[in-house]
Amino acid sequence: MKAIVSKITFYEAFFKVHYTKGFRLTYPIPLPTTVAGIFGAMLGIDRTELQNRFENFYFGAKLLNYDGMIIEHETFIQFKTMKVEKGVVHSQIINHPTYLIALAGEDKSITKFYDFLRSGNLIYLPYGGQNDFFVEDIRIIGLADVINSNVISNYAPQDMVKALKSKEIMFNILPVMHTYSDNPNFYFVLKGELELKESVKIIENEGVAVYPLEMFKFVKV
Repeated sequence: MKAIVSKITFYEAFFKVHYTKGFRLTYPIPLPTTVAGIFGAMLGIDRTELQNRFENFYFGAKLLNYDGMIIEHETFIQFKTMKVEKGVVHSQIINHPTYLIALAGEDKSITKFYDFLRSGNLIYLPYGGQNDFFVEDIRIIGLADVINSNVISNYAPQDMVKALKSKEIMFNILPVMHTYSDNPNFYFVLKGELELKESVKIIENEGVAVYPLEMFKFVKV
């Protein structure tokens, strides 16, 4: 199995955390479903077709660097019957993040996608979770081997985590709509590595765990 590895930078990004209301939190790293949407945009695959077109593929992302988090305050006016309500929504925004993103699958299909992306004729430019968060730079790094490992450096379901692998590690624990277990929590690694209880597919030399879309739910941001 091979993977297309790409480096992508956004001016700002927001990947809405599942289950949150009022205060809008962001995942620090785009989930596999979001990564599929990024590759789908570049390849010209409609969002409604992603699950079918990418049925046998794997996706993942890793945070390379960012300039911290920003809290934005958005004022809204809501019109109800004979009543007008005003309020403020607080949103957490990732400032200037750069990610390594990966699309993995059977060699022949991956090579076909890779050749198209390397041509530079991208159908659509992806965005950072919402269409007002613009991409700054996209670089197709190359093709990489996919191997099995129990050491990763991006994200994994909490129930799969055995230990913190690195002495110095930074991570968030946030809820994700997935079907790996009844526990919704995921570990998101900002720096360092995790040791898992079992091996998963990762991008060789990068530690980026990749997952099938069927284990996640597509949710509108």
